[in-house]
Amino acid sequence: MSSMFQNRKFKGGAYTTVLSVLVIVLILLVNLVVSGTVRPKDLTSEGMYSLNEATEKYLKDFKTPVEILYFCENGKEEKVIQQTAENFAAKSDNVSITYKDPKAYPTLVFAYTGSEKMPNNSIVLVREDDPDYFVYITCEQMKQYYISKDLQKQELAGYCAESEILKGIVKLSGEENTKVCVATGHREQVLTDDGVLNQTLTNLLSLNSYTVCYADLKKQAVPEDCGALLLLGPYDDFSEEELQNIKNYMTAGGHVMWFLFNTGYDNRPNQQALLNYYGLNMEVGLLCEPDTRYTVDGHPESILRKFGDSNSYWRICAGVTEINQPRSSLKVEPVVTTSDKAYLCQETKDYSYKPEYKTGKFYILTKVTDDYQGKTGIMYVFNTHYFLGDISNTSYANGEVFADCLGELCNKESSISIPLTAAREEGLMMSSKTMKMWTVIIVGIIPGMILLAGFVMVFLRRR
Repeated sequence: MSSMFQNRKFKGGAYTTVLSVLVIVLILLVNLVVSGTVRPKDLTSEGMYSLNEATEKYLKDFKTPVEILYFCENGKEEKVIQQTAENFAAKSDNVSITYKDPKAYPTLVFAYTGSEKMPNNSIVLVREDDPDYFVYITCEQMKQYYISKDLQKQELAGYCAESEILKGIVKLSGEENTKVCVATGHREQVLTDDGVLNQTLTNLLSLNSYTVCYADLKKQAVPEDCGALLLLGPYDDFSEEELQNIKNYMTAGGHVMWFLFNTGYDNRPNQQALLNYYGLNMEVGLLCEPDTRYTVDGHPESILRKFGDSNSYWRICAGVTEINQPRSSLKVEPVVTTSDKAYLCQETKDYSYKPEYKTGKFYILTKVTDDYQGKTGIMYVFNTHYFLGDISNTSYANGEVFADCLGELCNKESSISIPLTAAREEGLMMSSKTMKMWTVIIVGIIPGMILLAGFVMVFLRRR
């Protein structure tokens, strides 16, 4: 029997077994260490279970103690809303989360809603040092919908839980709001039928502590306490009174954001005159970019421009240029431009280049500064009102551009733009090049290394 344990085959088998056990133990130890020290990674393409970088930055310096009361029956939590709320508590020592079953706490539900019922996945934000100061957010407020193509029902477009919770936290912090004024009376393209801002812009402004007022500049001047005047795609021309009111506001050191309506200014002489007064000119035609690196799917009328780590999206744009010899008090700075080969298309359906089209570099976003008698007026001119409609598109940085420009005009130290969270979970996709590389590594290189190690081991043992 003892000779059996001493033979070469037994020793080789024992050696292999011990080596296998050691490898398995090593793998388990590495797995335990990694599991305990590395935070799970959000691998969805839209980061739907992670907070926006701007939110994390805000929470890092947040000092007001806030408790998130998450009202939901056990087992009926909506994953995106729940994870978002938990992320707020995880990112700030001053934010905590407590779960409550609305059926088990009817008195508490009534105190916050005035009703004995509360929908599951509703949230109440309570200021811990002043419990009477709270913000109630229903589950439906944290969702956005769109009408289906057959107009039969609403479909879930995505979640706005992060922006709603952050908006409530900002409100509880007591941060002072800045007033911005929206000019009305020109069939502005981003106003609803009721004459107010759409939900996306309302949320973005509220998130950054802005209060919105509306003004008909035919009847009144721009309010003196206004941080900025917003001209949001005016379809109709300005009157002489409005033209003068805007000039007076700028001369007094006012700040303006103007989103051009982009079908030409031949029938809007006062808008063209105002542009000329501030050193710019609106060209006739649709702005097109021939360089496909800077377009969406090769469409020349859909222009992309880098902003931070993302692209801003500019579609159906007007061609804006600087006039010759602007007033000496003006400083015209192009912030975003086309390439030198851009052109102004004169067709409505065929956007391809023709030799007779005007070509060159055009301004897409322009900053105009007017220093006059010790006062500095600033105007940002965006060459398309469609820019505002694309703020809700999570693929682009339009919301960040809008928030940053307005923040500069209103002397905000920082601005926040939170995109809509996708309604469905979509994993990260590898490029074909990356997939091929990993295929070679996993199928070829790693097995080859193992095989080579085996040959070396056999060779050494035979020696």
